[in-house]
Amino acid sequence: MGETIQQMKTQLNDYWQKTDKNKKIKLGIMSGLIIIGVFILIFFLTSPKYEVLYDNLSLKDMGQVTKKLDEMNVKWKTDDKNENTILVPSEVKNKAKLELASEGLPKEGYSFVDAFNDSSWTMTDYEKKERMQYALQNELSSTISEIDGIESATVYIDEKDESAFVLEDDKKETTASVFIKKSDNKPIPVDKVTAIKNLVASSINMDESQVSVIDDSGKLLTDNGNDSNYLMTDQYDIQQNIELKINESLRRFLENVFGYGNVDVRASAKINFDSEVTKIVEFSPPIEDNEEGLIRSMEEIEETMVGGEGNIPVGVDGNPPDYEMEDGGVSRYDKASRVINNELNEINREIKRAPGQVEGITVAVLINEAALIDGEMTEEKRQEISELVTAATGLDTREVRVSSQNFNMMKEPEEEEEESNLTKWILLGAGLVSAIIGFIIYRRKKRKDEEMELEDLERALEEEIEEETRVQELDFEREESEMKTQIEEFIEKKPEAVTQLLRSWLNE
Repeated sequence: MGETIQQMKTQLNDYWQKTDKNKKIKLGIMSGLIIIGVFILIFFLTSPKYEVLYDNLSLKDMGQVTKKLDEMNVKWKTDDKNENTILVPSEVKNKAKLELASEGLPKEGYSFVDAFNDSSWTMTDYEKKERMQYALQNELSSTISEIDGIESATVYIDEKDESAFVLEDDKKETTASVFIKKSDNKPIPVDKVTAIKNLVASSINMDESQVSVIDDSGKLLTDNGNDSNYLMTDQYDIQQNIELKINESLRRFLENVFGYGNVDVRASAKINFDSEVTKIVEFSPPIEDNEEGLIRSMEEIEETMVGGEGNIPVGVDGNPPDYEMEDGGVSRYDKASRVINNELNEINREIKRAPGQVEGITVAVLINEAALIDGEMTEEKRQEISELVTAATGLDTREVRVSSQNFNMMKEPEEEEEESNLTKWILLGAGLVSAIIGFIIYRRKKRKDEEMELEDLERALEEEIEEETRVQELDFEREESEMKTQIEEFIEKKPEAVTQLLRSWLNE
């Protein structure tokens, strides 16, 4: 075996040495092409054949389906022509589809495209109508699921049947129900409920009042703005945001003096959520310092009447009262009136106060005694901090309490757990890096040992070949020596015959 390997090696070396440079280049190119072709052939033979799992998916369904495929350790890729199409190996397609269906994926399901593709001339009008309604329900569910705060939605439509009786009085109206699964514990705002109702109603050409929206807690959502639960939740969120901003602002402000982590602030805000509208009507003279104003119109009336002797009936229309004088004299009646209409400026004001006005806040400040000079909070220092807090808030600060205590600097369990987890990850990463480095060193050492073993093997083969050559030479010398001895003995025994043989050779 060793001789065969050595002979092949020698023949190849001799052939390579005798070959010119151009042939060597051609042989190198051909060898490279053959190797590349073999690799390509192996790649195509071993690579799996991909088939369409789902096509025309939404981005949300794409993310959910691909995430589930990764959890199932199923290879997947998107189509080059349509990025919304998922391809998987053909041998795992059916299994993946079953597992995804058990998880309710994809959520969009039947679409209008499917409804049109599935239709045929043998299908009845009722079946076509049912398929279109089912597709509409899925399309609406998919659209509502895209709204922020909603994880998924399901729409049910009970469409009225067109009656063949013209005089039928009991006509059924189309109704719809929407079931919503929230993505968090926050309630769905009223404006989003209104938008959902409008979307469903306009899609089916029905009245908005016939649409019911229910969340995953079983609560019927309304859009009339009278839902006290949602109103209270919104008010609570507003108050929390205001208080958190005040706390953070004051804490960072005071930490500039006492150092990071040495200050804690708690603010409580009183917020008025009442909506108030004030209407004011003001009148003022058009000329400054003139209380009378400008005369717009004036009417003056003067009446004088003198009566003669006798009595005129009293109370007759058109006759002023005239009474007989005791001495028989003449009566007299005088009347004068003046009506002046002054022009004044009229100012109408309507003031609307939006809800959420901060009427006042109270603040409590706690300072670490270790950050104070001599560890003591003086009254002057307390007053100074109180004034700074009042000025920094910019609001009606009704009360500020400042106190000092020794802070417990022990870490919270969550922080300790986070640091413990971080330490574990660091150790795990260090162990992984060490394992990789050790594996690289081991591979290099093993490669070196293999090279040394190969060199030893080649050296042993060369020594074996040299030994065989030397043995062959010794055998040849031994045979030559034996032949020489036999010739000498033959000459000594038969000199005449040898002489005759030499003569014949010379003659030839």
